[in-house]
Amino acid sequence: MRNLIAFLILIGWNVGFCQTKKSIDSLNTIPFAIRQEKAASLIDDYLLNAKLANKMNYSLGEAESYSNLSLVYYYDGKYESDLKYSLKAIAIFEKINNLEKLALEYGELGYRMKKTNLVKAIYYMQKGKTIAEKNNFQKPLLSIYNNYGYLKELNQEEDSALFFYKKGLIIKEKIQDSVGIPYSLNNIALIYLKQKKYNEATILLNLAFKIRLKLKDEIGIAENYFYFGDLNFNQQKFSIALAFYQKCLNIALKNNFLDLSKTCFKAISESNERLGNAKESLYNYKKFSQYKDSLFSIETNSKIAALEIQFDTEKKEKLLLEKDAEAKQKNILILGISVLAFFIALIGFLIYRQQKIKTLQQVQEFKLKSAISKIENQNKLQEQRLNISRDLHDNIGAQLTFIISSVDNIKYAFDITNGKLDNKLSNISNFAKDTIVELRDTIWAMNSNEISFEDLEIRINNYIEKAKEAKDQISFSFAIDPVLKTQKLTSVQGMNIYRTIQEAVNNAIKYANASVIFINAKEVENQIKIIIQDNGIGFDEKTVEKGNGLKNMQKRIEEIGGEFHLSSSNEGTRIEILI
Repeated sequence: MRNLIAFLILIGWNVGFCQTKKSIDSLNTIPFAIRQEKAASLIDDYLLNAKLANKMNYSLGEAESYSNLSLVYYYDGKYESDLKYSLKAIAIFEKINNLEKLALEYGELGYRMKKTNLVKAIYYMQKGKTIAEKNNFQKPLLSIYNNYGYLKELNQEEDSALFFYKKGLIIKEKIQDSVGIPYSLNNIALIYLKQKKYNEATILLNLAFKIRLKLKDEIGIAENYFYFGDLNFNQQKFSIALAFYQKCLNIALKNNFLDLSKTCFKAISESNERLGNAKESLYNYKKFSQYKDSLFSIETNSKIAALEIQFDTEKKEKLLLEKDAEAKQKNILILGISVLAFFIALIGFLIYRQQKIKTLQQVQEFKLKSAISKIENQNKLQEQRLNISRDLHDNIGAQLTFIISSVDNIKYAFDITNGKLDNKLSNISNFAKDTIVELRDTIWAMNSNEISFEDLEIRINNYIEKAKEAKDQISFSFAIDPVLKTQKLTSVQGMNIYRTIQEAVNNAIKYANASVIFINAKEVENQIKIIIQDNGIGFDEKTVEKGNGLKNMQKRIEEIGGEFHLSSSNEGTRIEILI
């Protein structure tokens, strides 16, 4: 039962973390008072989670709650509380020897302390880096190398910054992190720019820009335009720099990127100043100042409003106290009744909340049991399928191989002059070989939970190649729509389609006297359409009795919910399958 509760709480942590990121992302776009309220709500939630985890001795959950809590305090500007709860998380990760989480927490704490204490920031980052490198933890190193490089850059250690930016890039390229790679490329390019290595910087900035264009990352594209501007500005190519800064500004204004817009106005002002355009320089500097003031207002106006509300409240309270001194006893009585009502309501709410949590836990427990039962049934079914396929391969496959070997031995051991007997033995051998191929196809389908059209295409091509060997005068054509290649089918669907195509081709070879056999598979109006057509002699559908082959084809397609259509004339036979 404890393991189940731990699992359910861990689900809560994951949801909580997503909510944290979501809430934090919105903190900068809402008034200060509301922002504090949202942060306070998150803080209460994580403190409660930590308390519950501690009660049930679920140390990992407690540590992750403290880690998320420190992040909330950091974005709310409470750096002492950020440090306090991050260190609490670190202590628990060390105690339970979860080194990967420990390395990540040290690295995140180091990066968050960059503005308040750079020396301590580097110290914590080094601890996280040492643990991650020693144990080859890729996930923590992905962020640690880049963030450590940034700390080194802040500390004026450009060579060290470049070294760690490159190490971070190697990991991102290894895991093909297309979103993260441009950031690393730009970090390295900006170091080269400081070192006046303009050619190297240009190559990396162009590569990052190309990736961002492919991703359609507008803010990333705007950022790269700005860096192109810096590259040309540093080379005193002010007209070219101005053009890039203007491109960056256009995207920033379009998407309301206020901070980036502010930075662009300043860069455009400086470029115009270098070009001697005093009027344009002054205009853009004024725009820079306006955006700077606007950004400052977003962060400070809400604080000022909160202080004004607080001041007005205190003033009104003072006037009320002076005016209503004689009603003090009455107010105390009302206050007491209100407090009592509040506590009654609180107790009711807590009881309701506890019952709701209990109900939710029961629902989650039921879902978990159902999921586990489903997985166990699937595992048992898969195990049975593997056992059957293994028996088919080991027993029937071995017996068929023995038959082939015995027939071949008889043919080579005796000088058989009877042509009919020799032909009969050859037919037995060929039949056994064909049966082995069919058996392997069946085992392939049984061992596959799903079959892609690409797998099906390979099987059909193999069959066609064998058919070509037997009837080299027949021209085969097989085309499949590229859209279908990633289409997934169940093993039953895949096998039934394969057998139907195989039977249709076999009939065309044996009975139709065809010189061309055409197979085409494509997607039409959200359906899979397969056509098998030959130019043979055909047959009269009204007079010819359908044999087992045609009946089996129709039955196979109908079993998987498809439609089977057959038409034949003296110009050939056409089979159309719709799934």
